[in-house]
Amino acid sequence: MKKWSLLIIVPLLLMLFAPALAHDPFIEDEDWGDFTKPFQVVDSSISYALYGYLDENDVDVFKLDFAKADDLLRVQLLAPVCGDHYANFYPQFAVITSAEVVKQPLDVKLPFELPTDLAVIYSTLPTVSAEATAEATAQARTTFVEPIGGTEFYDGPSIDLKVPAAGSYYVAVFNSDGLTGDYALATGFKEEFKSNFGQMMANVAEIKTGAWLHRNCKLPVGDPKAIIEHTHHD
Repeated sequence: MKKWSLLIIVPLLLMLFAPALAHDPFIEDEDWGDFTKPFQVVDSSISYALYGYLDENDVDVFKLDFAKADDLLRVQLLAPVCGDHYANFYPQFAVITSAEVVKQPLDVKLPFELPTDLAVIYSTLPTVSAEATAEATAQARTTFVEPIGGTEFYDGPSIDLKVPAAGSYYVAVFNSDGLTGDYALATGFKEEFKSNFGQMMANVAEIKTGAWLHRNCKLPVGDPKAIIEHTHHD
């Protein structure tokens, strides 16, 4: 009886969550970490969706390893639509690697310090100016619904980068204007799922209900009760 129940229940669950499994989802529980202890993305080619939160002056660092030159590093950074709470929230990212690999490092001033042995190979900062932000906020931002959990997101910056050499690359997510907020970082391109099935389904359920967000989207901006504190372990 149990065997038949599993044979029926598992396919039903897969059908239920099929639209949500475009990416293998992770939600920030322990702090994602900085350059001293970055979050290790298990496989740089697999499509992961990393749901995180930027505190004030926070930098979340993700480490991706590549076996050979010209492997594809794919990244997209999104902010969720949550009432008007994130209408002016523009999280940004930089791709960083060993200074020995970067022949022409970007001359960009990041709002945090890099370890001396690392250099910036790509950053969204040069394309995000105060004028561009003001112009964008004066218009309706483009949005779309992500199939991973039915969440509506503002369209955000992305990159397909062929890495110049084998080695470790870091994607640093940050916000330079002092605003705090939720974000989702999508990496990779292969739709494979290596996470524990039960944990993956729990994450999808949390995403679908919006429980991962740090704002009550039904309350107006400026209402102190709209701020939701989550307990994260450092």
